[in-house]
Amino acid sequence: MRKFWPYFALLRGARVKFAAAILAGVVYAVASGFGFPFMIKAVFPIIFNADQPVEEVQAAEEAPVEEIEKPSLVPSGLKAKFDWMNDPAAIRAFFVDRWGEEQGITILLAIACAIIPLVAGVRGIASFFNVYWMTGAGLHVLLQLQQSVFVKLQKLPLGFFSGRKTGDLISRVINDSIMLQTMVTTVANDLLKQPFTLIAALTYLTYDCLQNKELTFLIICLVSVPIVVLPIRMIGKRLMFRAAGMQHEGGDNSAILAETLGATREIRAFNLEDLMASRFLEGVKRWTKLNLKVIRYRFSTPPLIEFVAAAAVAAALGYGATQGLSLERFIAVVAALYMCYDPAKKLGEVHNRLKQGEASLDRLEAILHAEEGVTDPPNPVEVGKVAGDLRFENVEFSYADKPALRDVTVEIPAGQIVALVGPSGAGKTTFASLVPRFYDPTGGRVTLDGVDLREFRLKGLRDHITLVPQEAILLSGSIADNIGLGRLGASEEEIHRAAELANADAFIRDKKEGYDTPVGERGAELSGGQRQRISIARAFLKNAPVLILDEATASLDAESESQIQNELANLAKGRTTLIIAHRFSSIRIADRVLVFDEGRIVGDGSFDELAKSHKLFRKLLKSQLH
Repeated sequence: MRKFWPYFALLRGARVKFAAAILAGVVYAVASGFGFPFMIKAVFPIIFNADQPVEEVQAAEEAPVEEIEKPSLVPSGLKAKFDWMNDPAAIRAFFVDRWGEEQGITILLAIACAIIPLVAGVRGIASFFNVYWMTGAGLHVLLQLQQSVFVKLQKLPLGFFSGRKTGDLISRVINDSIMLQTMVTTVANDLLKQPFTLIAALTYLTYDCLQNKELTFLIICLVSVPIVVLPIRMIGKRLMFRAAGMQHEGGDNSAILAETLGATREIRAFNLEDLMASRFLEGVKRWTKLNLKVIRYRFSTPPLIEFVAAAAVAAALGYGATQGLSLERFIAVVAALYMCYDPAKKLGEVHNRLKQGEASLDRLEAILHAEEGVTDPPNPVEVGKVAGDLRFENVEFSYADKPALRDVTVEIPAGQIVALVGPSGAGKTTFASLVPRFYDPTGGRVTLDGVDLREFRLKGLRDHITLVPQEAILLSGSIADNIGLGRLGASEEEIHRAAELANADAFIRDKKEGYDTPVGERGAELSGGQRQRISIARAFLKNAPVLILDEATASLDAESESQIQNELANLAKGRTTLIIAHRFSSIRIADRVLVFDEGRIVGDGSFDELAKSHKLFRKLLKSQLH
């Protein structure tokens, strides 16, 4: 339970609901543990013997004490205060003396019968509000938890996502968050409600035992409760192991589903439907097998406790028969015993659910406790007007143990358009990724207008940098919404102007709904060229002084590429621009070309200069022409 304590802070915004739910749970517990057994003992005899003649009542009152009194451990003064609860005959006599026999018995019956729905009503109302308020508190916790995990994912370095399955991360954010929320609220509720029910039932049994010495055997019956603790602990350890495997398998299945839905065309093109269906089916089978094991371990505890409880009741039954207990007295005792063992059973279930929740907690903490890597400095430098001068000073960077950049030193003046070329894996993308601080260098530094990038607040820095990626990513919403992401709060006129600069206004207006046209999931309703123009319009709207074109035309056909090159040239004017390109046709607009090889800059000059004198550049250029 100690591992879950830090997450109870998530209840801060729902403390009133949580406290009210706990209070309702305590009322439910008292009504169950004490109210029901007492009602059976005190009320039922009144109802079933209400028609007993008053003469018999008086005869019972005049009978010798030794024939009707049983030994008691309660002091005589205290016992006298409670005698009226244990003497239905005296209660009947009181009502008959006050209102007469017929009317008195009628009133007594009405009161006695009303107590039953009253106790049940109090118990039911308390149960409803306990569940309702606890659910409200739980949903608040779930909201806070999922938001925390989602926000944390936005802050984690790109390296965190390398090798991790998207579907598994989605499973952690949704399924494991729900499991942890259950632990924080539902389990916490049971950990308070069930002990109160147990205490209330024990209070009644103690009260009954003190009045009747022969009922002290009940204490012996209660000793059987600790017997179930050892197997509960053993089952809990096995449950945690199986639950971790089940949740991991569930994450893998989510990943397969995400892959399949994200590559429907490729799967059909290569006739992979049967293969993907087989992979998913095998994963579901493994998950089902593990789930059955979790269920087996989780639900094996209640029958064990039920068996112990039944054995205790059987012992009570045998003993009660030898002591001449009345049926009413015996039923009350059994009800109280049940109210003792039922909370013990539910607490056993809570223990198992805690173990299952620990598996989810471990998966969530892999995200929540992951190092963010790129963070804001303690005392950030405010980003003022940016000219756009970039300088890399002895920059080193490695992915784990694999070097990506080695001792890179280069200066890029403000407004210069620089192309980055080289073989795959040469370090071009890593070089550009250091500018918006997707990563921080492991050695050296990168400066903007003479200030180390690590001294800026991330948001302030990235507000002055625009990225146009190879594949234009559009979010759900309209065309106008997606262009407006470049600068939140931009006016309709500014959005239309940006679309005109990107040469997108014409095709947008040809759409039936114009700028209000939904783009579909990831822009599925638009062509590749249209998506890229919207991405370029977004960059025009942002109007940042630093621009990164990450193979912005690589996914387009020759005709679309040729058309979009003009828009990109207009976009790059007056901005410090880095163009990552494999297609040399896209770097003709560059003022300067940097040639990368094995993490180093091995060439620096204009396109024509390098084409004449640089061996690697000429080799790359030649491969483009053939």
